[in-house]
Amino acid sequence: MVVKITDEEIKQNEFLKNRYQILEHSGEGTFSTVYKAIDLKNSNIETNEVVYVALKNITKTSSPHRVSEEIKFLLSLNGNDNVVPLLSCLRHQDQITVVFPYFEFTDFREFLEKCTVLDIKYYMYNLLLSVKHVHSKNIIHRDIKPSNFLYNFDTKTGQLIDFGLAQYENPKYSKENALKEMTNTPKKKPTILFFGSMVSKYVKPPGYYVSDSRPQMKAQRAGTRGFRAPEVLFRSPCQSRSIDIWSVGVIFLILLTKQYPFFNSSDDIDAILEIACIFGHNEMRKAAKHYERIWKSNINTCPTERITFEEIVAGLNPSCNLSAEGYDLLYRMLDLYSERRISAEDALNHPFFNDIS
Repeated sequence: MVVKITDEEIKQNEFLKNRYQILEHSGEGTFSTVYKAIDLKNSNIETNEVVYVALKNITKTSSPHRVSEEIKFLLSLNGNDNVVPLLSCLRHQDQITVVFPYFEFTDFREFLEKCTVLDIKYYMYNLLLSVKHVHSKNIIHRDIKPSNFLYNFDTKTGQLIDFGLAQYENPKYSKENALKEMTNTPKKKPTILFFGSMVSKYVKPPGYYVSDSRPQMKAQRAGTRGFRAPEVLFRSPCQSRSIDIWSVGVIFLILLTKQYPFFNSSDDIDAILEIACIFGHNEMRKAAKHYERIWKSNINTCPTERITFEEIVAGLNPSCNLSAEGYDLLYRMLDLYSERRISAEDALNHPFFNDIS
């Protein structure tokens, strides 16, 4: 059970009161609550020189290892290239508070409503800068989504936050090694996954795994629903930095279609079907086999062949005038095969960004 302290408890915390003046509750995640505050030590109220900070109070039941890992990642990234800087970390009894500079950002839904293709281009470039920096340290963020990338519409700057689910990439599953294994390694017998409605009393319920030998994955490591890559949904152990690129691609698709959320399933089984409704039954079965799974569907609404992103954007947001280069980048991000997805570094050098980079 996750135990969070109340707003009143944080305001009455004597340890924090001596250093910070809590102003307001500004955000909340599964394992933390964020407050906007004034840094009393570095502010001069009389001369109106106020330094604002964000205080991230971590839940009492969070794993100490998780907390130490998040701090380690932030120190390694050093606040560079649109990654949030770490100012301080305070511990008082069973409370841990991480301190960041306060970043004034635009609400994502507000940005989504008014953004043009040029605005989207700046947003994506800033997001990819942060992802490139994270990946350069062999770190997978694992939870890239709009609420974890704070973006200021006016200044065209952003900050990637919340490394609570981040982890180092296992070299065994890196993109380079995955490409080698794809061509050189014989596949194991796939785990069978039946997906679809019950057709008789002898058929297992939707999503039943006939023979599930895959390694178990902690739920909190899986990221946020709607942004999980296919290999995460199939629970393949071969997860690399490419899962972040898929998440960035989903954000790109959201911005182009102005549909938020775009994928909105409540569980992994339905999430696979949502993706299959775009890529088609045939491609989804091939991808499942690639991740050593067998995927079958008897859902009539799932098309046999894929629907193009051009068709999707035109249908949901007819006024969007994205260039061919923009669609090319989208396809390279939202590829079912992790080893074929474009890297953040290569994405930044993509022709789509030629006029702003």
